Amino acid sequence: MIRKSAYILFLLASGFSWAQVNLYSEVNTQDLRVDTPLTFTVVLEIFGEDLVQETPLKLPDLTKFDYAISSEQNTLIDPVKKIRINQMVYQFLLSPKQTGNIKIGSALVKINGKIYKTEPIDIVVKEADKKSLAAGKPEKNMYLNMQLQDKEVYKDEPTVVVLKAFTKNISKLRHLEPARFESTRNFNIRTVANFDESIEHSEEGYASQTIGIFVIVPKAEGVIEVPPMKVPLSNHSSSLLSNKAKLNVKKLPEGAPVNFSNAVGKYDVKIEMTDKGKENFEINKAFNISVKIIGNGNLSPSIVPKILPSPDYDIFKPKIVNNSFATEQGIEGEVEAQYVVIPKKRGDLKIATADFSYFDPREEKYMEVGSKFLLLTAVNAEDIANAKTTLEKVNEYTNTVLEKVDSPVISTQKLKVKEDKKISWKVIFGNLLIVGLGALLFIYFNRKIKAAKKQNLEKKKEASEPIVTIAETEAMLRSQNFLDADSHFSYLQKCIDSQLFTNFFEGFEKLKSEAEHYCRSKYSLSVSDYFKNNFGLATSEKYEQLMSKATIEKYYPVHAKDNLIEILDETKELYYKI
Repeated sequence: MIRKSAYILFLLASGFSWAQVNLYSEVNTQDLRVDTPLTFTVVLEIFGEDLVQETPLKLPDLTKFDYAISSEQNTLIDPVKKIRINQMVYQFLLSPKQTGNIKIGSALVKINGKIYKTEPIDIVVKEADKKSLAAGKPEKNMYLNMQLQDKEVYKDEPTVVVLKAFTKNISKLRHLEPARFESTRNFNIRTVANFDESIEHSEEGYASQTIGIFVIVPKAEGVIEVPPMKVPLSNHSSSLLSNKAKLNVKKLPEGAPVNFSNAVGKYDVKIEMTDKGKENFEINKAFNISVKIIGNGNLSPSIVPKILPSPDYDIFKPKIVNNSFATEQGIEGEVEAQYVVIPKKRGDLKIATADFSYFDPREEKYMEVGSKFLLLTAVNAEDIANAKTTLEKVNEYTNTVLEKVDSPVISTQKLKVKEDKKISWKVIFGNLLIVGLGALLFIYFNRKIKAAKKQNLEKKKEASEPIVTIAETEAMLRSQNFLDADSHFSYLQKCIDSQLFTNFFEGFEKLKSEAEHYCRSKYSLSVSDYFKNNFGLATSEKYEQLMSKATIEKYYPVHAKDNLIEILDETKELYYKI
């Protein structure tokens, strides 16, 4: 008998733990004025499959209010308890018709023979504020409703959120500004659109307009709450707040591939040359390739597969170009990683990406894309020379010779020579006399000038300070050493403005060389060591990172003006410290 009673109690306790009913109601305020709307919400949640709702939810008497109603029904699965949850939400916008104390009655429902009801709510309605009536604030008789396109998704699977505004006065819609999500670490949020021009009308006399469409990507599992959205009102200090929503985020299935990087959606991967038409690649000379991921889902730079390292080539940190955009179907487009590659080995070269896989929520299974690769040929200078035909070599040699040799135009004329058999000795002696007098005058004046210079030099030595030591002379020369950085900065800025990017990097290298020479001659240190000794290790590392950034940017196929401006600003900040 005791065992039978214990078994019955166990069954009852088990049934209670897996079957539960929550019915509650709430208002956003219990103290308001007659011109202020009130939000009244009723929520019914039925946990488990053993509970049967025998009657519809009976709502309280709301004849003392003008109201608009919106409702939604959700079926969720709690991933932790493995219980199905049937949820019904009713939301009312109530405008009281009279002042005084008003009671909102109970909502009732019958489930498995038992009646559940909410607690009644007392509210106090005061007279309308005259100042408020005169101001005509647009938030009166206006409310927001947030709806989820899919209420049950996988982790990292995007879903669309639609935000609508309801009002009885259409003119008040123009006061709404773009919506704002409360910050949360459970979601990544991207905006699809802000306002829809079309306005819909309901039977209750309310006009509605879509004022925001968003894509959210859940980063956590379980039944999680989507926070309310806030909509500021232009020319007013107040704002509107939407309802909350619950989203059932399912755990991804077991058996994910080792290379799975949380990519959820449908994708394809491509690896291709950025330098079009190039066949052979010379050792120790850079070229550009790109890795693209294309598709729809939680598209972001974090899921792009990386190029595998190899002793056959050097690769630099890629430049990311994000061409994805949010749509009502999710996040679409492509994300591209642009790499600079330098071959280190002669012969066949295989450049491959890491294996890639993604989870397709429609098929509900993992899809293997694998690795993508390029097969190239790396050559040296001798290979390039040997690959040329005899005719190409002759043409190249001829062109080189013609570039180096000047070919003046030679004109010839017939000269008539008049022979004179007689020699005029008077003319010869006269010319010799003139030359001799000129030589004597030159020697005389040259001695005078040297004597004057010598006398002035002796006077300066007598008036000058005592002779300094060799160490003092070196110190003086170091103090006179000068780095004209401003002229370099002006030249680099002009190169950026004129989009002469090749000249920019040549000027940058010249400035770097002069700065290095300046530091070594004045401080007997390299630029990096100078920063480390005088400003600390962080400044020295910042200088090294700047040099690396400039080198990487130099080999990119397309230069962004903003990146060059950033490099120039960092260069100014560092070199002004020298």
